[in-house]
Amino acid sequence: MAKTTDRKKQEAQFKNKLRTMIGCVTHMQVVADQAMEMAGRFMTEEADDSDALRVIENLSCVCEEALQVFYEELQKGTRLYERLCEDEPEVCSKLAEKAMRDL
Repeated sequence: MAKTTDRKKQEAQFKNKLRTMIGCVTHMQVVADQAMEMAGRFMTEEADDSDALRVIENLSCVCEEALQVFYEELQKGTRLYERLCEDEPEVCSKLAEKAMRDL
């Protein structure tokens, strides 16, 4: 019985970590995109030589790719989907809709 309870607790923690990770990646991409937009307004010639802007652009691309992977996993109904949505199917439906809009 103790192993079952411990396993359920671990699965719940895993679900929570996945939700947190999805939220953090989404937030980071939004911030990176906003930073690039702001830099584009006031940087002219130095934008082409800016290592920081290249890193920000790369970060935004990596975030987009990570969210795409999560989205594809949610659409396939794989183990990720099962872990996220086992107890809360309406949450997953909303999450998939939001991911679709964000992409």
